[in-house]
Amino acid sequence: MKEKRFPKANLPEYIQQIADKMNTCEADVPPYQALPLISDRKAVLKTFADEMYGEIPPACEMKLVTKNEGIVFGGIGIRKEIDMIFSNNGVERTLHMLLYIPAKRQRKVPCFFGLNFLGNIATTHDTEVTFYPFRRYQSEFVWHADRRVEAGAYGGKADRWDFEKVLKAGFASATICCFDCFPDHPDGFDESILPLFFSRKEWDAPERRCPGAISAWAWGCLRAVDCLLQQPEIDGERIIVHGLSRLGKTALWAGANDERIAMTVSICSGCCGAKMTRRHFGEDLGWLLFWRKYWFVPGICDFIDRDTEVPYDQQQLMAAIAPRKLYVASADLDEFADPLGEFTATRLAAKAWKSSLASAEFPAAGNGAGDDNVRYFMRKGEHNCTPENWDDLLAHAGKIFLND
Repeated sequence: MKEKRFPKANLPEYIQQIADKMNTCEADVPPYQALPLISDRKAVLKTFADEMYGEIPPACEMKLVTKNEGIVFGGIGIRKEIDMIFSNNGVERTLHMLLYIPAKRQRKVPCFFGLNFLGNIATTHDTEVTFYPFRRYQSEFVWHADRRVEAGAYGGKADRWDFEKVLKAGFASATICCFDCFPDHPDGFDESILPLFFSRKEWDAPERRCPGAISAWAWGCLRAVDCLLQQPEIDGERIIVHGLSRLGKTALWAGANDERIAMTVSICSGCCGAKMTRRHFGEDLGWLLFWRKYWFVPGICDFIDRDTEVPYDQQQLMAAIAPRKLYVASADLDEFADPLGEFTATRLAAKAWKSSLASAEFPAAGNGAGDDNVRYFMRKGEHNCTPENWDDLLAHAGKIFLND
């Protein structure tokens, strides 16, 4: 039997007690029953809005200001920075989009969009990209730390975006920092987009019904789609929304809600993402909600230590994306996110497409399974998005979006 372990060392005792409740070897996974898919998409979305994420806020007044255009990466790309300025309820918020478009193109191009964790400058070696100052949140807990990069720290996570490779493959690619939508800490409400729609009193209510951070981030994804639809170089019928980890959870929620999204990509999204909740392994609701209650609506807390009893599950959410395309990736060493649980839920969801993935075997690291409708890919390595992810994703997306 594999020894239990936890990915962070030297945890305080009371936190270690929470961590020790998690099942981290297969022999400890309790019996569970997989829930069936639900054909009523609206009912599925209502359940997840009411019980997990909160409803994504509506669109509001948006003004676009394009600036800092230029030729980049030795002539293979065009850079645009677009300020997306929103107004509602006497409140104004700005999201800063970084967009790269292939310089050589014969027609409108498909476009990837994803939120980033550390600021736009961290995604690229393009040192002309604007740095936006911010107020750093201070916390004694590493899980609440604000890791956005300071001025000059270009390209620290460029491998996660691989912009040059994406451009050479014939795709545009865009990003916004998730902190523009909701700063990722418990006190993030005031600086988030949520005051466009809700009061602080509504946010602080014990039985809060306004959405959490994941729906605020998903709102940013949907508004990015609004923006991309107004760019003459972008094919609005071929927009792909992707995300890693908590932003993979976000991508799934955005993709299920917005039928303009042609493909949804989840990478290492774990609990409340692509991982089956009822398969109680790795990161569970107790651990996630100890740190991240503000991602969700309060009702989800009713199922702490009752993961196998949750009356809805992630395969139902992913199936709501059908008939549009779904791509889910895991990493073989990312036990916290439970690759087998991610695959199991994706395989169940694949029935909604009648995809070959519905009868596939769990692939070994470095391999994938499925078809044009639903693909699952298992990367070698730990929790991350790497050039290996982009190699497989671009090959898959290229077959679908570039071969007509």
